[in-house]
Amino acid sequence: MDIVKTKTLVTIVDKEKEEKILKLFRRHKITYSCSINAVGTASSSLLDYFGLNDVKKDIIISIVPCNLETKIMYDLHNKYELYTPGNGICFSLSITSASRYLSNQYKDLNNIKEEYIMEKEKEYELIVLIVSEGYATIAMDAAKRVGANGGTLINGIGLGTKEATKFLGITIEPEKDIVLILTEKSEKKKVMQEVTDSVGLSHEGRGICFSMPVDNVVGLTENIKFKKGEMKN
Repeated sequence: MDIVKTKTLVTIVDKEKEEKILKLFRRHKITYSCSINAVGTASSSLLDYFGLNDVKKDIIISIVPCNLETKIMYDLHNKYELYTPGNGICFSLSITSASRYLSNQYKDLNNIKEEYIMEKEKEYELIVLIVSEGYATIAMDAAKRVGANGGTLINGIGLGTKEATKFLGITIEPEKDIVLILTEKSEKKKVMQEVTDSVGLSHEGRGICFSMPVDNVVGLTENIKFKKGEMKN
């Protein structure tokens, strides 16, 4: 039996929309998803005016077969109107390897043909920033200064070893803020540079950041084109 190729699908929506999204995934027989509580920091003068710029979000992380990736994103874009600003975003990340258990979950879906092809106009990357607790706002303000539209905040706990702390020559606080920023590839370097200059390791925020390429995105613009046809690997 061929191993079913999979991807990670990350969907970020307002908390009250989580169950609708999960119903869509279940309809596509997506069996492995987990949800993380987070806070959105969208750039909106109207929300800022009313003091509502921090909105409770759910980050839904799902493992999906590659041959259903664009079908699910098509449904999210069209049926759940993620093309409307503020309704949420969804992006996919490639998986280089996974346990056989995950692939076996989708063995019955292996013969489904990809129904849509997404025509990408822009390339995006995901910036992951990890800073000491309380410095996410400073980091997000820095990112917005150079054009980032917003981000998503997760509270975390650092698990650095004593050796790592000694090697870096700094004290690593256990409480961490994790900020996810989706940005155009062409804007990535200046966003990362501005954030590092504001909350990097030489500052009180003790921040580190890295980026990874994103395969497909819905929710950032309504100008996404889908066309019928089987995806070529």
